[in-house]
Amino acid sequence: MLDNLMKHYKNAMTTTYIPHDTTYDWFQTDAGQVFGISKTTIHANEKELLSSLFQPLENISEDSFTISQQKWYTFLFSEEMGQSPLPTENTSVRFYYFFLKQPIDDKQNFEEAVKGIINSELVIWLSFSHGIIVEDKPQVTLEIDMLKDFSDTLTTDFYVEPFIYVGQLQKNDEDLKKKFLLEQSCFHTLHRTSNREKVMSFYEALPILIMKAPTASKKDILSNHLLEAIEDKELHHTIEAFFHSNLNASSTAKRLFIHRNSLQYRLEKLLEKTGLDIRTFSNAAFIFLASILVHYEN
Repeated sequence: MLDNLMKHYKNAMTTTYIPHDTTYDWFQTDAGQVFGISKTTIHANEKELLSSLFQPLENISEDSFTISQQKWYTFLFSEEMGQSPLPTENTSVRFYYFFLKQPIDDKQNFEEAVKGIINSELVIWLSFSHGIIVEDKPQVTLEIDMLKDFSDTLTTDFYVEPFIYVGQLQKNDEDLKKKFLLEQSCFHTLHRTSNREKVMSFYEALPILIMKAPTASKKDILSNHLLEAIEDKELHHTIEAFFHSNLNASSTAKRLFIHRNSLQYRLEKLLEKTGLDIRTFSNAAFIFLASILVHYEN
């Protein structure tokens, strides 16, 4: 359906939701996909028809935001390049992106449920059916299974079907806003696919993104934490040796002529810096693909 609409409206249609952009009429499909059509292009009878087929999206009023929510909303979505709301001593942040198949009425209890699972009180609603969660003191490792249980709980308690996408461990630096927008765009692309999972991390999503949007799969979509780790000579050399040794720690230590404890120290350093444990297959696969992206562009 969206492909046919794209052919009809062409450049007047977008699937990248910009919450403060009032030049578009925004709609959401039953699958939770958001799209907008330029108000200068859409006729009244077309809008009425689209409203009967899809859920019109109402923007959340910024007046309902707390001070922290307003600071983050302005930082992430205003055209001006402001400073991160995070204190400088907070070196990392992680964003969660959620889409609900149906608009939700009880936002307050939804936020309370989120706080019980994710270490965050910052839920920023972009509409009544989707938004972002800012984890300003993120755990280094992800508890994906816990998030899957949380997704099931939301379905049971709130009668909504959620899709949750977990972002990378992002560095709190001058590139944070750009990294957020790139990551958000990647997850919008992923959410438009038909084989999406209820809960998915960026690390699991990268192979699908490379297939679905190869032109958008550049090294810039990777967090600065990861880029710095890959471009660190010692860590990069260790990563390469680990892959060449088929993820075997003893063989890697011998290949590098270092003690096994020294190798473990380097792998822990990589985990602390990026949130990725290369000793697990899924994380190793992601780092392998990320290394190829960086090497190809360099």
